[in-house]
Amino acid sequence: MPYFMNNTMGESIDEPTEAEIREILSELQNTDAEHFDVSLVHESGWSLSVYQDRTLVWENVNDEDIQPRELTLESWQGVVDALLKLSRGEISAVNSLWQES
Repeated sequence: MPYFMNNTMGESIDEPTEAEIREILSELQNTDAEHFDVSLVHESGWSLSVYQDRTLVWENVNDEDIQPRELTLESWQGVVDALLKLSRGEISAVNSLWQES
């Protein structure tokens, strides 16, 4: 399994399609203090967490020496695009989002 996504309830969905990614993101409309983000984790250990305000947290869950980075995107389409890049293993393309900001 190259990647999986966690929904707001913490349930894992293996290799979601773009439509499923959009559906999982729609759950962010109804967040609470305990269930407030979703994330996509690639087999490389790189992870993008997404919050209701379109903030992304980029981190490698397998390497504690790499500090997480945050970025707020202007559109939900940008969020979807970033998640799709990570799902395809395009790590440098996701990294470039922080260089563009």
